[in-house]
Amino acid sequence: MRGNPYPHRYKHGKQKKAITLEQFKPMIDKVDQIDLGKYNPLTVKSFLAVLYWCGLRKTEVHGSKRHRYVCPSCKRHEQPIAKYTEAIPGILKEDIEVKGDMMFIEAVARKHGKREAPLELWLGFPFMDLILEQWKRTPPKQRVWPIAEWDSWNLMKKIDKKKYLHYLRFVRITELCANPKLSVADICSWTGLTPQTINDYMERSGRFIKRTAQAMREQYERAMPIT
Repeated sequence: MRGNPYPHRYKHGKQKKAITLEQFKPMIDKVDQIDLGKYNPLTVKSFLAVLYWCGLRKTEVHGSKRHRYVCPSCKRHEQPIAKYTEAIPGILKEDIEVKGDMMFIEAVARKHGKREAPLELWLGFPFMDLILEQWKRTPPKQRVWPIAEWDSWNLMKKIDKKKYLHYLRFVRITELCANPKLSVADICSWTGLTPQTINDYMERSGRFIKRTAQAMREQYERAMPIT
């Protein structure tokens, strides 16, 4: 069936408020307190970290198998139509490169997105040591985060039942959109999203209202009589 394969993903409501780095840290710490099954703590922690800093879709990171879905009947076609998604390899060992104090990550954008260049992350960011170590331990031509799609969803629910992995993408995009130094083109290049979608994120981040409020204040201060 087309659509959300996990009908209870938003059981506690879709999250609309981004978290800070300080609020993200407990999620990393919680990994040591849950049953990880066949996965080791470093793999799960670094997986959360790369999602947090890059804002990638989970399948862009751990990959996804080709699967079947059905488009229900509509005005364009009377009968349901079965389709198949494309298999996604995820991020492989060779997709990451370290130069000096920067890490470069090649990640193919999904859902008709477009990302022309590798993402660049400063190694001085918190939790980057986890990502770096996971990459170093990965054998050549293998996925850096070999986590099954269902398992990644299940692990997140054990860490925080109210959160979901796509929420970390929302957090990163919201932070980027709230930064007045970044243009729409800058954010589109990083996220692979369209300008219209980025404008919607900017509206939700309060960026336009903050800019308007600042302009109103500056206009008033210039008009104030000198005493």
